[in-house]
Amino acid sequence: MRDIDALIDRSNAGYSPRYTQALLDRMMFVGDPVADRAVAALHERNYDRAADKLGAVRALAVEGDPAAREFVEAVSRPPDWLDRKAIAAGQTIMLGFVALSRLSLMHSLFSGGVFARATLVTRATGRLGANPATRISETGAFIGAILQPGGLDEGALGYETTLRVRLLHASIRAWLKRMPDFSRDFVGEPIDQTMLAMTLSLFSYLNLRSFARLGVRFSEGESEALQHLWRYVGWLLGIEETLLAHSLRQERELWSALVAHQAFADEWGRQLLDESVRTAASLTPGRGDMRAFFRSVFLHLSGPAWFGAQEEARIDPRLRALRAANVAQSLRRRWIPGAAGRMAATGLAAFDKSVKLARAHQFEVKIETPEENARAEAALKSLGEAARRRFAGLAAAAT
Repeated sequence: MRDIDALIDRSNAGYSPRYTQALLDRMMFVGDPVADRAVAALHERNYDRAADKLGAVRALAVEGDPAAREFVEAVSRPPDWLDRKAIAAGQTIMLGFVALSRLSLMHSLFSGGVFARATLVTRATGRLGANPATRISETGAFIGAILQPGGLDEGALGYETTLRVRLLHASIRAWLKRMPDFSRDFVGEPIDQTMLAMTLSLFSYLNLRSFARLGVRFSEGESEALQHLWRYVGWLLGIEETLLAHSLRQERELWSALVAHQAFADEWGRQLLDESVRTAASLTPGRGDMRAFFRSVFLHLSGPAWFGAQEEARIDPRLRALRAANVAQSLRRRWIPGAAGRMAATGLAAFDKSVKLARAHQFEVKIETPEENARAEAALKSLGEAARRRFAGLAAAAT
């Protein structure tokens, strides 16, 4: 897809005949019924992020519980469209760019905060008792598990990790709806189908777009293999086929519709940009003041309009050097025999620590909630009010 580097924001986003506003309105109220019923069968007395929900559901299934059996049987039947060779190719390609993936996905995770409802869920989740954590390292554990050779085969670490995340989402949905303040103010299901689809695209479409803007170009076949990899992860996470794009171009079409539907830059974007730059810089100690670099990265990869900012997207000299190095690395990978394999092997070794983290944690995801000051709280309150105004008609119809 030659124009994959083209930016999408509220100024040019829109719905399509495939992804209509009516469809996304409806999907806002759909969670993950199969996983939700399985978690309900656990009769959790409190929110416990460390509990082995997957093991508990499987034990219930053996005992004959209908909801647990439904979940176990559903995930054991792979979709007809699954292409294992494409999955393996996607894993190898992504392993070749581990260091750049960390930067690209850091941008994805922070920039996704412009999606108002997702941000409200993320912040509310911090009040369920999860300790503030390094979201980047846990995301790295998730990706490291997925990218292991055979990692998405049934029973493998990436497969198990993804199912644990899916059940954790179901548990979060259940507990957020029991919080009076949250359930009163929030419109739709927490971690609904639109939110899941948006989050998946942070790893898939947006990640590939960022690679292109950072100087890395993949062939059409390589891009589609990467998209197929994440499509299967999305299927394991419980995303309905309606919102599982079949190609990278179709996924961009979905992303555009999601931006039109739920991105609220004006109420939160500038505050999000400032907070993201500070947090990203704090994650790279010992390299001097990195705030100018990360501000340049975020504005270059998403554009000022994404954050509702009026400033010009200036290219920091360090970002310019990084792009030049990425172009050179891409050329070496394409033209030097064996280079791609060596890059993948290096990437696999780099993920060793992340894989150990995934195994040790049984990957019960923590969602990072920064220490909130008065300014951030005011921005979040404004964001919540804007979301309620935007979807006021839907909220009234649902009650």
